[in-house]
Amino acid sequence: MRRIRRWLLTGLAVTLPTVITGWVLWKLFSAFDALLDPLVQARFGFSIPGLGFVAVVVLLVVIGALASNLVVARVIRFFERLLNRVPLAGRIYLGVKQILGVFVGDRQTASFQSVVRLEYPRPGVWALGFISREAPPLTDAGGEDLVNVFLPTSPNPTSGFFLMVPRSQLRPTGLSVEEALKVIVSGGAYAPSAPAPRP
Repeated sequence: MRRIRRWLLTGLAVTLPTVITGWVLWKLFSAFDALLDPLVQARFGFSIPGLGFVAVVVLLVVIGALASNLVVARVIRFFERLLNRVPLAGRIYLGVKQILGVFVGDRQTASFQSVVRLEYPRPGVWALGFISREAPPLTDAGGEDLVNVFLPTSPNPTSGFFLMVPRSQLRPTGLSVEEALKVIVSGGAYAPSAPAPRP
């Protein structure tokens, strides 16, 4: 019974973020479709399928462009500071922002530096991991540097395990962070362009 309960909780943890994200995007697309479709029909006499999707994408691009402006960025930071003072909303916003910064940040701000292979959960079985810090202040009993590695789960890479692994046990892959994420999300169905080197 405990094993079934653990499997149920694990299944929920893996699927809920993806389902909720898909549901929110679908509602957003549908809302824009319902808003724009009558306007297009009144103006041109026909409807355009998928107009809500295009409108949301354009809106996100415009918001991203505005957020890159220094003045707008200062305004956004001001409202972020105000939001962070709200007890529950501030914690939720900060957590979501940190997760997004890890997975969709640019190369200068992204938390993951490189993709490695390591033997996990047992010798002979390999897993993909992301180095999040190259020079941690910790060492193992033999004095070797311990590297901070995030080991994501599939197909939801926003959950996973934090490991401190001796540097000698890590192998380079030649994959970019984006390619590795595609492999993980697809459950291994995606074929990366750069083959992983053998140990």
